Amino acid sequence: MSIEASGKFAQSIVFDRRGFARGYTTPSNPRTVSQQETRLAMKAAQTAAKRLNTETREKLRQAYGYRWNAKLLSAALGANLENYNAAMTEFALITGTDEDALTDAAANASVPDTSVPESEEVVAGAQAIYVILKAYNNLITPAIPIAECGTLFTQ
Repeated sequence: MSIEASGKFAQSIVFDRRGFARGYTTPSNPRTVSQQETRLAMKAAQTAAKRLNTETREKLRQAYGYRWNAKLLSAALGANLENYNAAMTEFALITGTDEDALTDAAANASVPDTSVPESEEVVAGAQAIYVILKAYNNLITPAIPIAECGTLFTQ
C-alpha cells in the first residue's frame, strides 16, 4: 500500500508527490526591473489568455496539443520579452476603429488592467488583448484582423 504525500518538515526538508525529498530553501526574490517587467508581461498575457473562448482554445489544442497555453504564452512573450515589447510598440501606433475594437474586446471579455506589486507600470486590458492576438496570429492561420479580435474571446 502506498500513499501520496507532499509538504515540509520542520522547515528543513521538503517532500513532493513523486516521493523526492530535498532541503528547504527560501527562494530568492531580487525584485530587479527586468524581473518585474517579466512578471507584468506574463501576468497580462495570461490574464487575456484565460478569456479565450472555447472555439479558440480548441483550435490551439488541435494544433499544439495539451501544451497549447505554453505555446501561446511563449509566442506572446518571446525570448527576453522581444515579442511582447514589439507588440506593445505596435499597440502604441494603433488608432481609430482598430483601437476601439481592442478596447471593446477587453471590456466584453472582462480583461482588467494588470499590474504587479512594486511596479508602477500598468498594462491595459486592450494591450493584453493585442499581445495575445499577435501571438495567436503567429501560431494559427488565417490571421484574425484587429477589427475581429473580439471573436477570439468570451463575451
